[in-house]
Amino acid sequence: MNISILGHVCIDKNTSEHTSYVAAGSPAMFMNRIYKQFPNCPTNIIASYGQDFLKYLNGISIFPKTPNSKKTLVYENISKKGNRLQKAYHREEAFPVAIDDNVKNILSNSDIVFVAPLLPNFPKSYFSSIKSITDNKALIILLPQGFYRNFDNKNNVAVREFIEADDILQYVDIVIVSDQDHPNMFDVGKKWSKKNLNLIVAITEGKKGANIFKNGVNTYVKTIPVAEKDIVDSVGGGDTFSAGFAYQFKKTNNIVKAGEFANTIARQKLFFKADNIKLNLQNL
Repeated sequence: MNISILGHVCIDKNTSEHTSYVAAGSPAMFMNRIYKQFPNCPTNIIASYGQDFLKYLNGISIFPKTPNSKKTLVYENISKKGNRLQKAYHREEAFPVAIDDNVKNILSNSDIVFVAPLLPNFPKSYFSSIKSITDNKALIILLPQGFYRNFDNKNNVAVREFIEADDILQYVDIVIVSDQDHPNMFDVGKKWSKKNLNLIVAITEGKKGANIFKNGVNTYVKTIPVAEKDIVDSVGGGDTFSAGFAYQFKKTNNIVKAGEFANTIARQKLFFKADNIKLNLQNL
């Protein structure tokens, strides 16, 4: 199963429940760590980055092959009790990679294509191009968290509306969001699924599990909560869910099986630092 992830990569400066560290971040890097532990899931990342990111790329297949920015996007994350405070730096350097012949070749051979921006700078035309290149053969999944972010003059992350949703969602098969992305995410997700026939909307809700919409109908998939005192690091939990959901849905075309599998591996991730994940996939 060939995986491609377009979006942003970043350097994370994380302080969470019981740990603090600097590491490569972004959904692209987190999901790459997950897919390395799945059988036969070669993964390509397509994102802009600088020389300062090279030390994180051992064993990573990334395009372009050499840095194309002066500096890499940096996020400072402080996570506590399920809430996160963030700052973002070097945003002007984190532009979408042009879809040239090399990118087209990667996408045309992909079974799953994620678009996972950390900034709201991916235009409708980018999604239209991806759709035309994959020719309905690939499962296209949007992780739109970057579209929900604005930034003030002190680099603090602020709330933004996903105003491009109507233009963009027509080009994707699945959108995966967190209940923290929007104060009314449940209602927004339901509206999306009614408006875009066959679009699957998965809303993660932490220890409560996930709600999955299709054609306006909701399916709840529960999980087993982890006590706060036992959580080593919650950063990357949603990305782990996304990787698992896409993988299992592509195999089964079943949203319940995909949701259960995703919840299980996302729960496992909570017991590890984001840069040291070890999954147990036996009996799953």
